[in-house]
Amino acid sequence: MKIRKTLSMILVATTIGAATSSLAAQTSKEGVNARINPASEPPLSRAETDKLIHSLREKKLDLPLKGFEITRMKGSFYETHGGVQHGAADLLAARGTPVLAVEDGKIDKLFLSKAGGITIYESDPSRRFIYYYAHLEKYAPKLHDGQVVHRGEVIGYVGTSGNAPKNTPHLHFSIGLAQAPGKWWVTSSIDPYEVYK
Repeated sequence: MKIRKTLSMILVATTIGAATSSLAAQTSKEGVNARINPASEPPLSRAETDKLIHSLREKKLDLPLKGFEITRMKGSFYETHGGVQHGAADLLAARGTPVLAVEDGKIDKLFLSKAGGITIYESDPSRRFIYYYAHLEKYAPKLHDGQVVHRGEVIGYVGTSGNAPKNTPHLHFSIGLAQAPGKWWVTSSIDPYEVYK
């Protein structure tokens, strides 16, 4: 079991390293205003992204997994999954690890999808930002749409639902700028590593 977990972590680290190198090459070709969010999302310029990162840093968000080492988020935002930029951080953790609300907010939607599996969309109090938690094992008991949650509250548990590798439990976590009122799924992604580092 320990060997399998170690091999999975080595594979993820190798993939992250390759993705970071690919990003550096892309940025050098396209310049600092290159689009940095995944395909099909409303594009953000580098200046817009920097401003949003600054706003998010001022919130001093909690980590979605207690004690998670921030440097382990680096690079996964830029990975390519199925030909599409990942646009999120993958946080490897033991199955069943509690997932925490990163700030006070509201559960916009509990959603089951083929790709994300058991997922949560949480909006911040301003409804400007959407936090997305995916590949969960299960929700916290009695969690429901429209529920007000508080920073640090357990909202779910790490798992491998959806298209996550069954032997690699992790939390797929993204931060998005809401782009359409009431449409929790329409966002432009912001690299969580850049927010937390």
